[in-house]
Amino acid sequence: MRIIAILLIGLCTVFASFAFASQPIMFIGTKIENDQPISKTFHVGTLSQKLRNAPYAVTGKYRCENVEGKAHFEAWGVHPNGDRELLVDGPMTSIKPPEITGTSSWREFEFHFNLLDAHPESVTLEINIVMPGKGMIELSPLLLSDIGVPSGEWFSNQTGGLLGGILGTLVGIYCGTIGTLCSFLVPRGKGKCLLLGLFRGGIIIGALSLSVGIIALILGQPWHVWYTFVLIGGLMCFLMPTGLSHIKKEYAQAELRKMQAFDV
Repeated sequence: MRIIAILLIGLCTVFASFAFASQPIMFIGTKIENDQPISKTFHVGTLSQKLRNAPYAVTGKYRCENVEGKAHFEAWGVHPNGDRELLVDGPMTSIKPPEITGTSSWREFEFHFNLLDAHPESVTLEINIVMPGKGMIELSPLLLSDIGVPSGEWFSNQTGGLLGGILGTLVGIYCGTIGTLCSFLVPRGKGKCLLLGLFRGGIIIGALSLSVGIIALILGQPWHVWYTFVLIGGLMCFLMPTGLSHIKKEYAQAELRKMQAFDV
């Protein structure tokens, strides 16, 4: 039945969109080696993507061999005119563990910085690691994610990804349930009131979600706030009326077949 294909396409679109939207920014892993007993700074990665006025966290894993002294991360905000703003320098309480020294197997680390007082739309983020002496450090891919809610925003990007995943799953289950019921009930001419109610409920849910998204957009909320509601609302407002119209025709044909069979 065409209605099942329509609902499944919408379901796949919801899942794919939320899976894409909730991914954090990633720096590729790298291996760094200092073969001289002097301090050197090694470049880890550069990010030119626009950032927000928010605190950020960089997380990942490292392992090290024979690192002399205490190596540490530093993060710079580079402005278009060439000015550089030091965001992170040296061991910090937010790093787990706070120092990279000696030899160790893979360990998790995390360090924080914020752009609350900068102009993130024009800042290029540069991450380095400083080694005071000889040694080797290998880094896993690093993940950059915002960890706070700037003033005026309804919720953070991280929360938006979580919300999108939850709502997307619920919408997927809702659409999948309707599609399954349609495949069993509509050809038999049964469950008309139930299915009509589910489709109309989906229209209401879609309209409410779309309204929230449009309001958020008008109020100037960032994309991670309005995107979830607009995507769900738009899909539901398209899929549900289309499906409702289709099953009404299917039920009418089923009733007609019953009447013709009765006449015979």
